[in-house]
Formats: sequence, C-alpha cells, structure tokens
Amino acid sequence: MNIRVVGDIRKGKIQPSLTGNPIVDDALLQNFCERLRNNINSANTSIKVISDHFFDPTELTDDVILMDKQIIRDFPGDLLIPFTIIGVDHSDLVRGNVHNAISALKHSRTVTHFQTTQRFQNKSSAAA
Repeated sequence: MNIRVVGDIRKGKIQPSLTGNPIVDDALLQNFCERLRNNINSANTSIKVISDHFFDPTELTDDVILMDKQIIRDFPGDLLIPFTIIGVDHSDLVRGNVHNAISALKHSRTVTHFQTTQRFQNKSSAAA
C-alpha cells in the first residue's frame, strides 16, 4: 500500500494546481511528501509516500489518497466513492505542514490495518 498525495492534476478535464506553476507545485508537493514520509517512517513502517500529479478517478487503487480539499470539491462525489481519500488543507500542502495529515491517517482504519499487518509480517520474518 502507498499513500498518494494529490495537490495538482495534470491531465483530464479537471486540472487544478497548487500555485499555477508546475515547477513550484512539484517542489511543494515533494517537500510535503518528504516530511510525511519522514514522520511515518520514524514509526518503523515501510509505507511509500508518492506525489501523484496524474490522479484519474477511472483507475481504481487500494492506496490511501491525501487530496487537496479544493480538488475534492471539484469532483462529483460519486467519482471518489471507491477510493480511500483523506482531505488535506490547501495551505498545509503549500507550507509542508504534515501534522493534520498524520492525525487523519492515524484515524484511518486502512492505515491502522496496514501497520498492524506490517508489524505481524515483520515479526514473522524475524522469527524465521
């Protein structure tokens, strides 16, 4: 399982961006992902955090998606139902503030289940 961070979308009918400048958007999202990855991996998990500039609601995924709340408002609600999406404040993405995202992830059943499974697998591997 991965965590995908969607702060801009560069294909399709809806193409929102963080700042309007793709180079700046890349840097801001990469900063947010690195901070999130460092905080999550400090808890000894191996969850990948990926910046996703090409989110497509027709391509289903089991990944947890952290999405800019402004982008969520742009999509019809029924398109997002099959996904595990956690809304992130636009300003948190721009400023690299991961505290609210971490708190939301802790309350997500999917991530909790994944972490429990990872701990079990790690203990099983160590015992072998």
